[in-house]
Amino acid sequence: MKNMIRRTVVSLLLGAASMAYGAVPAMNVTVSDASGKAAFKGTTNGNGTFATANLSPGKYVVQFNSKSGAVKGNHYAIVVSAGKKKVSASAVPGEKLAGGGVALKVDVGAGLNITGQIATEANGAVKNGKKMVWIPPQLGSNMPGHYAEEGSAEAIAARSAGNLSNQDVNTMQEHVHNSGGN
Repeated sequence: MKNMIRRTVVSLLLGAASMAYGAVPAMNVTVSDASGKAAFKGTTNGNGTFATANLSPGKYVVQFNSKSGAVKGNHYAIVVSAGKKKVSASAVPGEKLAGGGVALKVDVGAGLNITGQIATEANGAVKNGKKMVWIPPQLGSNMPGHYAEEGSAEAIAARSAGNLSNQDVNTMQEHVHNSGGN
């Protein structure tokens, strides 16, 4: 029983920590050539990256989409490159990724592959001359993700919410162990 409780506590802590650090759910990636023929189909890895094998030179379209509801309410930055050629998109709403998806065009030179990454966007926009930061939906709250003024009490509280140090986790584990799992 103690082991089951300990595993549950650790699982919850790891889940909360990954959410706090902006983990990106796996995204489906399809790379198509100029004729629309799929040259690559796959998913991003745990770091939000992907890479194709070497491709024939030409123009390609890289499409990202996700069936995960976890993308909704977040904004993403996407970078796709082939050698020195790079294309990017910022402030991409998760709702677009969950809907039809997002596509970027890139030119591929001889002997090159396409690499890319998608990440939760940490930097926000500017509103009325003030920098805004994205506040993701908080665990246990009904409030959706939204922008708030950088440096505001809300932004500071959201940045520190869910951040646990190794010492915090060890202390909690010791408490569970020493209290007999209660």
